[in-house]
Amino acid sequence: MGWFATTRALLELLYFASGIAIAIFAFFGLRQITLGLDQLKITKEIAKTNAKRESVKFAADQCRYFAETAMPLRAKMVEEYNRAGWTFLRVATPLGQLPFTIQNGEVTSHNFDLKALDDQYPKTGETLVSYLNALESFAIPFAYGVADEEIGYKETARAFCHEIQTHMPAIFHMRKVNIARYESSMKLFVLWNNRLVAEATAPVMKAMGELSKAAEERIKPLDHNF
Repeated sequence: MGWFATTRALLELLYFASGIAIAIFAFFGLRQITLGLDQLKITKEIAKTNAKRESVKFAADQCRYFAETAMPLRAKMVEEYNRAGWTFLRVATPLGQLPFTIQNGEVTSHNFDLKALDDQYPKTGETLVSYLNALESFAIPFAYGVADEEIGYKETARAFCHEIQTHMPAIFHMRKVNIARYESSMKLFVLWNNRLVAEATAPVMKAMGELSKAAEERIKPLDHNF
């Protein structure tokens, strides 16, 4: 039975050796997985940084487009509007309020001159549409998070919101007759206008909060339990 004992000893040796080999392979395998996960994390961070950089660049390009393309179209439209003596953009604006209300992306109430819109809008030609199209082109990347919205807001929010508010009668009319809807312009206007209002009223709200706290202050009665 000597061969049996020898074979058994050899098999046991191979068994223990295989266990060591498996442990070694497992160690290096886990190390490769860890390195792969680290590399994946680095790759994701690089991709995130590149995406942010492109988003910022896109925002800068859009701000330039607003100044160099949209504004000249506005000047052309205003010149034609004044020369023709149109009045459809005139709106009675309540003090400190918008002359219209937007709910779920739709104008639900307004003070627009519908007769002037019906009579004068068909005579506007391409200048008004070209300008509103330029505002929509500006708004799309910000409305859908492609361009850095914070940069767009800081650089153009006041001017953009003023223009959309001024031309809302025309936008309303075009939506009503199914010429165009300008969804991105409407979405961005609501977002940015709400933020502008919040920033403007923040000091007042803070002061009111402080006054409210002051009004609640009382002098505690003297404790007579000596």
